[in-house]
Amino acid sequence: MYGRISRLRGFKPAAILSALILVDSTFAKTCAQADLSFGLGAHALEPVDNVATADPTGPYGVGITFETYCTDDRNLTVSIWYPATPEDGSSPYVSSGGIVGQAFQDAPLDSSGGPYPLIVFSAGLGAVHDAYYFYVQNLVSHGYVVTSAQHLDARHANTTTNTTLQLIAVADSLVGDTNDAVITFYTEWFRETEYAFTYRPQEIQLNLNQTLALADDSSSILYGNIDTDNIGMTGHSLGGFMTNVVGGGAAIYCDYAMLPGEKDPNNPLLASVSPCAFDAVQELSSPFALHDSRVKAIIPLAAPSFLTKDQIARSAAEIQIPVMIMTGDNFTSETTEWIQKAVYNNAQGPAYYVQIEDADHYFVPEAYGLNPNVALKGDEDSVNFLDKAAVYTTYSAAFFNYYIKGNTSAFDVLHETSSSFIKDLKYRNDS
Repeated sequence: MYGRISRLRGFKPAAILSALILVDSTFAKTCAQADLSFGLGAHALEPVDNVATADPTGPYGVGITFETYCTDDRNLTVSIWYPATPEDGSSPYVSSGGIVGQAFQDAPLDSSGGPYPLIVFSAGLGAVHDAYYFYVQNLVSHGYVVTSAQHLDARHANTTTNTTLQLIAVADSLVGDTNDAVITFYTEWFRETEYAFTYRPQEIQLNLNQTLALADDSSSILYGNIDTDNIGMTGHSLGGFMTNVVGGGAAIYCDYAMLPGEKDPNNPLLASVSPCAFDAVQELSSPFALHDSRVKAIIPLAAPSFLTKDQIARSAAEIQIPVMIMTGDNFTSETTEWIQKAVYNNAQGPAYYVQIEDADHYFVPEAYGLNPNVALKGDEDSVNFLDKAAVYTTYSAAFFNYYIKGNTSAFDVLHETSSSFIKDLKYRNDS
């Protein structure tokens, strides 16, 4: 197992967080870049050949640059996407997955609308940092800085080789229980990393703190151009779950009576095990210990949950800030619908639910959705791609524009069904 996991297991989460945050910024810029090759977890994939994605819709050009932050355990490389004025004749950035958009590496920053609010993006399990090209570049084009980490699992998470568990996972998927299917497919990874609580929240906090620090670093292209008082968060799949917890304040309660199988971390059926069975969660100082109150609004994309089923609504009831759930509708590959609706129905702040028709779990990370070599995905992602991408870009930009920037003209957009590919649009508590 990757060295960082075993080294973290003996430490309390608070100590891990402190160690990750207290990184010398000068040293962080000179350490070696992490592996940014394309793949899905530990499985290498052949990228597509310069496939164009949806164009951004905002008034700003888009730049992308890279930073690497060092800890004692490993390097965390992040891509930072920012409003820019690309130079004439320059070529757009090609993502590790072979997707081409309208971002330009190290393009001059456009300071005309700065300082810009910061949005922290957290990718799905096994997904690389730049797999979400159209979604991220579009937010930037509307005047945001977006930072996306190459998480530990991006090139290290591996699926189970246990045939019985594979069959259980397939059976779960066929009946629409994709939440449990993914946990089962990645049983060994999730057990070893304690449902990713040993590294994901810490990486998110490190990314957030170090990127904010660039606003005060005179040697950084972002110097003076990040609005440190206005922060949003968004993430997909596992990153969506962490968005709810870290950004939204969804609680992790461990004060309820658990069945024997729920509190046994060695239960062969990991999907039945509560996060509370693991040290990383037991050692949290409170159910809200991972919450970062600096985040003002969140968009979880197809977010699953590791909580036991009767705790999901209770946890979501602690989300006090604006939240927009966005998801596809593929029954056998998209995140289980009722789990996402439980977050929507129980969040206490303004809440939105947007479901896109004929989109599966790999649609937003188009590096996978448009790649024919990716298994276990639907065939619909490449059909009417631009029209479906427009739903994601329209509503995500409007949501952050209204709740982060205070742009009142975006409010009407949030209540209009603007596309035939919107299968479900709901909103509550937003008057």
